[in-house]
This record gives sequence, C-alpha cells and structure tokens, in this order.
Amino acid sequence: MASAAAAVSAPGGDHPRRREWRYTWEALGHLPLLRLYLFPRPALPAAIHSGGLRADLRLEDSLLLISFFLAGKGAAPVALRVPVPRVLVDPAAPVECRAAGDHVEVRLALVLPVDHPVVAAAFPPPLGASPPKPLAVRDDMKNLSAGEAHLYCKNCSVRLTKQPLRKIMEMPSVNWEDVADNWFGGCCTSFGGAGEKLVAQFINAYGRLEGTSLLDTTAVTIETDYLEADLVAQMTCSALGSDVVAVEEVISDVSIGKDHATENSEEQANITGTHAQAPFILEEGLSVSSSETNGITPQTDQSGTCEMEIDIDVNCEKPKNDCCIEKLEESNKEINLSLVDPCHRCCVSEYSGKAEDNNPSHMSSGNQKKQTVLETKRDYKLTKTISLGSSFIVKASNLMNDFEWVELLCGQCSSPLGSYPSQCSLVPADGRVRLFKCYTSTELPVMGPRDVFRGHTLERVFVNLLLEVAEDEISFRTVVRDLKSRRPILQLVLLSSKAWLSSGCCYENDTDGSHGTTDLQPSVKLVYSDYSNASEADLRIVEEWSSKYRAEELYMMKRQIDELTECLSSAMENYPVSCSCLEGMHLSSLMR
Repeated sequence: MASAAAAVSAPGGDHPRRREWRYTWEALGHLPLLRLYLFPRPALPAAIHSGGLRADLRLEDSLLLISFFLAGKGAAPVALRVPVPRVLVDPAAPVECRAAGDHVEVRLALVLPVDHPVVAAAFPPPLGASPPKPLAVRDDMKNLSAGEAHLYCKNCSVRLTKQPLRKIMEMPSVNWEDVADNWFGGCCTSFGGAGEKLVAQFINAYGRLEGTSLLDTTAVTIETDYLEADLVAQMTCSALGSDVVAVEEVISDVSIGKDHATENSEEQANITGTHAQAPFILEEGLSVSSSETNGITPQTDQSGTCEMEIDIDVNCEKPKNDCCIEKLEESNKEINLSLVDPCHRCCVSEYSGKAEDNNPSHMSSGNQKKQTVLETKRDYKLTKTISLGSSFIVKASNLMNDFEWVELLCGQCSSPLGSYPSQCSLVPADGRVRLFKCYTSTELPVMGPRDVFRGHTLERVFVNLLLEVAEDEISFRTVVRDLKSRRPILQLVLLSSKAWLSSGCCYENDTDGSHGTTDLQPSVKLVYSDYSNASEADLRIVEEWSSKYRAEELYMMKRQIDELTECLSSAMENYPVSCSCLEGMHLSSLMR
C-alpha cells in the first residue's frame, strides 16, 4: 500500500516507481553560485542516504544526473534527471552535492552573474518568447501613447471603457515633493517648500485637464465619464445605499423622539384633561409634529440605475457635526457622477496652494466644479493624497482619516478592478477612479503580445513598490496592514532583493523521458508571517517588533492582502520543509 501511494504516474511510459520530485534552482546576486534544492513531493518518511550520492553535470545537454539511495534496508536506487538553467556554469569547478535529510542540495560555480549582459547574449530567448521586462511607467506611457486604447477586465475580458483613452499623462509620485525639497534644499535654502509648490501647481493643472487619464506605477486614473454604464451604476447604487442608511438612521431617531413626545403629551393630557397634539423638541434642535409621516422608497429601473424617492417633512437646524442631514432635501434629485462627492461640504479647510487659470473658457462646468472644490474645500495634504494617491499601497506618511478608499468590482464577474477615494458617501471624491494594472488589460486577448499590462501581476507590482520603499528608507522589514482596520496582517523581512529562481518537477527513474528546459526568473527572497487570524497577544508581539526595528508600514485593501498571502503561501512549496522556516517565519519568494 505504501509503495502504491508513493508511485506517481508520469510521462515517459509505464515504468514503476514514478515518484515525483520537485527541484528549485536559486541564484543570488551577491553569490557566484547556482544552488539546487531537490526534494520529494510529498515528503518521504525515510531520509536520503549520503553514501551513494553522485552528481553528473552534462552542460552540452543542459542536464544534471543525480543518483542516491534512500535510507532503509533494501532501498532501491533513485535516479533523477534535472534540467539546468541556461547560465554560464564553470565546467572546471567541481560539482558540490550533499544529502540534507529531506532533500539533496547541489552547488554549481558560475563564471559570470546571472544578470550579466554576456549571459543574455550567450543564451537568447527561444523564438517567440521574451524575458520579463522591468515594470516602468515610461514604457507603459510609450506603448499607450502609440494609439487609442480601451481597458478590459483581465479576468473575464469584458470592456470597461465606453470610449478609448486618447490623452494620457504620467502622474508624479506622492513622494515626489520630498525628493524635490531635498534637491532644492541641498543647493539653496531659499527654495523651502519648492516640492509642495510644484505638486500644488500640478494638482491645479490636472483638475482642468478634461479627458486626460493619469498613469502611475500601479494604476491608470480615468474619469468616470469614460466608464461603461454598469460600473457607473455600481457607484450610483453604492452611494444611494449609503444615503438610505443615513436617512433611515435619522428617521429612526425622529421616530424614537416622536414616541417619547407622545408619551409625554399623553401624561400631560391625563393631568390637565386636554388631548391637544403639541410638537416636540429633540436634544439637537429637531422639531417635528407628531402628525407628520416619513417614507423611503428605493427603486431600480431595468437599466441598472437607481433612484430614490424620499418623502420627509422635517424642520430642523443643521447639527454641527452631521454633514449628511443637509443632503436629505436634495436626495430625490438625479445624482451626477461627473461631479465631485456631494458631501464635500463637511470637509471645509482652506487650500494652501492656488494657481491661476490661464484657460477658464476651455473648462467644462463639471471640471470647474471639481477645480473649485480642489482649490477651496480641501487642504493641501488631503488634496495631494486624493489626487496623486492609489489604494494599492499607502505609506503611513500618506495615511489620512478624512476619506476612505472604496473598492471597484467588475460588473460581469465581480472580480476586483481598482478603487476610488470617497468622502461621506460612496462616489468618487474627484470624479476619477483608479483601475489597477494587475486587474486590467489594454488589448484583447488579455495577456496577449499587444497587452501593455500583460506583465503587471499583483506580486510583481507589490515587489516593485516594496523594493522602492526598501531603497528609499533603507529598511528590509515591513508590516502590511489592512487599510480599513489598520490591523497588521503580514510581517515581511527581505532577504535578497536580487534573486533568480526556477522551479519544476522531475520523476524518479525516468531515464527514457524528456527532461525539458527551465529558465531562471527574477525574484526576491524573503521570510514572512501571516497574522490574519492571530490572537491579540500575537498582534502585540508584531507591534513591538515593528516599533523595535522601525519596520516600514504599508497599508493595502483586504482583498489585495489576501491575494498576496496566497502568492507567498504557494511559493513556499518551492523549498523543502527543513528550509521553510527561519526564526519562526516562513521562507518564500515573489517574482519581480
């Protein structure tokens, strides 16, 4: 029974004992070595015997032959054929191999590093294949500017834009002003706040650019006017849903007040012998006659758009801290999503950076209203964070409580597409949405050769930003927190920012099968811990660790954190069990 469970069917005939073995090649930027981890899946109860371990390197065939015996009396010999990546291995150097309990480790000396230009010239990619290119905004800009582009859902291929994106600009980094201040401050102290002034002028200019889409490292920011009707309806219904909740809370408070006032009037009637119905006064100054009635009727038409009929007769003084009550009398009007958040009146603060409008006649009424709000209703930091930010990753320095990021889903398959900033209600605060590159495509078929975003996966985009933060902050410890709850979810420690990995499977005693090929992929090597279901005691430990080592804190939406955790968990399988833990954390990798 045990031997039958260990046997695995594999290509290459019906040879017995086709047990599957997993191999992982690893090269690190600071070491001139190519290391192989070779281990069975699932793990064997018996250890690998080191006495008969042999390794034969055949560079002309890009093949490594390994043979050994498993521990135990009468164990049969094991022979494996492992493909070797196409790199410059030193043929004169000896092949080092050792048995490490549950796996075999082999080391090959390299003549040149994996990323050396000579290596790329010596081993060009196969015909029709191309190595992964670094993620660069300039390359995306160049490809998108070549023609008009629609955006599609990468999961179901449905079109997201009703008209193509014609004019695209590169969005400056949220941290760009700090870089500018450091540069100006290094040459002349009279340029204080230069970065803030430059970014303020950009925000003013970008608010006037009707029909312009903005491109950054993680997302493309487009106006809601470009979106298909189902996405617009989704935001409309979400906003109306939040308004209904707010109205119901107010009506509930009014009803409670009515009941309380009715009881008091009945008591007074019993005392005085009268039955007059007098109006009552709430603590917040809300005066309502007991004869008035309230009603809310949300309706949805066949096209998917939502309307809400509200019949309220309430005479009240506006509370100081309740910005949503003042919208009750206007909620039966049509919601225009081309305008900004209707609750912007609650966020009143002076905007510090104003610029002159050189072409006011070219602005549409919608953009004029957007610009008015940006210039007069928000302070500089809030405006900058909304205008230049994206919820894919938010640094602690850019975290604010004045607005929240709302997730945008595909109307066809309900997969995530991106997000948008919102204040008080669930409509875009600046009339724009951020569509993440890892969820969208620019051409059909998705992931095809003409798709500009085909190389943007969630893990690659995350790693790109993680390395940027590590380089800027000189920090290799990171805590990823939930953007909404601020709770720590992932603990990361970067071990190597320049690693190349390749994994695959081979089969035991498969002497007549094809060994295939394997190519190293640029990656990062790290250890992580998942605290999504951790206890309060464990969370306190993470907080203390973060404070002690001054770990960089990054905030992401819950769905993106879950996908990132799945990538980390899946990559753990590329290492043997004995190597999978380091100081209580799990060894893993991510593609870069």
